[in-house]
Amino acid sequence: MIDLGLTRHIFRQLTGGKRIWGLSLLSAVAGLAAWIAGTGRRAVDAAENYHVIVATAAGATLSIAMLVMGAAALRDERDGGTLSYLYLKPIARWRFALSVWSASMLAAGLAAIIGWAVGWVAMGLTVGSWTLALPALSAYLAAAAGYTAIFVPVGYLFSRAVLVGLAYVFVWEAIITRLVSGLGATSMWRTALSIYADLTALPEDALETLGTVTPSVTVGVVKLVITVALGTAVLTWALKRRDAL
Repeated sequence: MIDLGLTRHIFRQLTGGKRIWGLSLLSAVAGLAAWIAGTGRRAVDAAENYHVIVATAAGATLSIAMLVMGAAALRDERDGGTLSYLYLKPIARWRFALSVWSASMLAAGLAAIIGWAVGWVAMGLTVGSWTLALPALSAYLAAAAGYTAIFVPVGYLFSRAVLVGLAYVFVWEAIITRLVSGLGATSMWRTALSIYADLTALPEDALETLGTVTPSVTVGVVKLVITVALGTAVLTWALKRRDAL
């Protein structure tokens, strides 16, 4: 379904240079915070602290990292003057869109895994458990898939994509969906967190982040699939609109 050559090209563009390491470090902020906060504390307190920090801090840092990665997928090609050449590939626009998202998701997933691994090591050393942090990986990967599905088309459609993305993260997700409980399901971080919360027992302070969203792997995955489908459809439409101009 995807074009491997295009996917490989975009992935290499996104993971080249210092960007992947900078975004990996940003993704690791929650794990580093949990490591520092858990040092010298009882194992049970350090474990609870980890879950709370992932549920709260990771949502902010991961979303920004995924925004930068997703928005850059086609913007870098446009800025570098190579996007016109990629348009010439004889593939359907929906395959083009799906390939770009796949590359962005893989690059974002790589940064997310590196960031998660910091917390995994932290829990192994401070709590003595190498399995405690494993469920959190689901939230990191779900966030990578969902946020890039949103931010890849945003990066293509808007010249100030980062500002638009930040508005979604800090105005829509952080404020509006908290004030209007019925909109909680539109928060990508809550979707990722609902999968995490269904895989392990989270403390009440961490569950409060979910709001009215119910922990469920099945519902969370279905919402992710719908988000990817909608994001791909929007990008396909935008690409076809360019063809018509």
